[in-house]
Amino acid sequence: MSVERLQGVSLNDGQTLSRFWQQAPVILEQAVDTSGLVPETETLVQILTETDMPSRLLTGSEGQTFTLDQGPFDHFHPPKKPWSVLVHALEHLFPEYDQIRKSIQWLPHWRFEDCMLSWASIGGSVGRHFDEFSVFLIQLNGRRTWDVGPEATADTPIVPGQPIALVEPLAPWTRWTAHPGDVLYLPPKMIHHGVSLDPDCMTLSIGFRAPDAGALLEGALETLDRQSNIPRFNDAGRQHHGQPAEILASDLLEAKAAMIRYLEQPEILEHLLATRVTTPYLDLDTHQEISDEDIDQQIESVTQWELDPGCRMAYVNQTLYINGERIGDQTPSELLHLANTRTVQSADIRKLQGLWRNTIIELIRTESLLPTEDDGS
Repeated sequence: MSVERLQGVSLNDGQTLSRFWQQAPVILEQAVDTSGLVPETETLVQILTETDMPSRLLTGSEGQTFTLDQGPFDHFHPPKKPWSVLVHALEHLFPEYDQIRKSIQWLPHWRFEDCMLSWASIGGSVGRHFDEFSVFLIQLNGRRTWDVGPEATADTPIVPGQPIALVEPLAPWTRWTAHPGDVLYLPPKMIHHGVSLDPDCMTLSIGFRAPDAGALLEGALETLDRQSNIPRFNDAGRQHHGQPAEILASDLLEAKAAMIRYLEQPEILEHLLATRVTTPYLDLDTHQEISDEDIDQQIESVTQWELDPGCRMAYVNQTLYINGERIGDQTPSELLHLANTRTVQSADIRKLQGLWRNTIIELIRTESLLPTEDDGS
């Protein structure tokens, strides 16, 4: 199978990219202007050694056993062997990365996971592998050669003895070299292998959330603990045709039906999905809280506010969820606008009362809602 290559297609071109989303890889040549997107290596070292941002160092090449070290690091000296550093959630530190993911308007915001940067030496790689989620890989600096495909199956051979999940080499669908500005989109389970060709090779990965059934069922168990009216197994009119210790096919069907009855209760399924997809990627320390008096003064002086990149908002049938918590139903338009655009005017905040004003106040207090940069206040 070949991998299509497109020119003149940007990441916000949903009409074109929706044909590939979750279905097939695609190469977008010169899709992103990378000017202003390449961090200084000194900045990356500072992030690795002076912050708690999730990071990893992988040393080695295909055919060898990789070495994995987890950050944060006391110091960083590049290894002699080929190496790759992965730093997650950089949308928290680089607003320009947050702008890229927000520009992908044809996908809901709640699908976004994080922006990860891969910084590598010549020959650096994270090995041949596949992910369970969709990802856009934006080449920022240097060149990287990619093997793309085939799609992983239950029979795909896994490499034993590695610190990360790698697959055995298989004939790729295509081999392609990415230059700065090029983008590779990969759907879930697409095997890929990228190898750096230049020093300080940098690739920005924009990953998307894909809650698995296990995570949703885990949430269902948490919800069950708070429920008083829980559907139970019911075999009224049972005609026993099996052995005393035998669980029959009809019993399995009734157990499945009981779970479905639970999920069909009002608001259960929306709660499971919405709380899961709005759970923050990072559990960062709460910022210095702001006093009520200072908040009131800011609302009077600031024109516009925007959500911190780590704050997650979504709604279902006007029921609002923020950072994994259900806030309330009949959400006013001002809060729905904030969830959709991630911005709100102080004039609209002043219209809010009760729960909804308190919600905004709490977002400001914890610095989840911040004055828009260059607001002029």
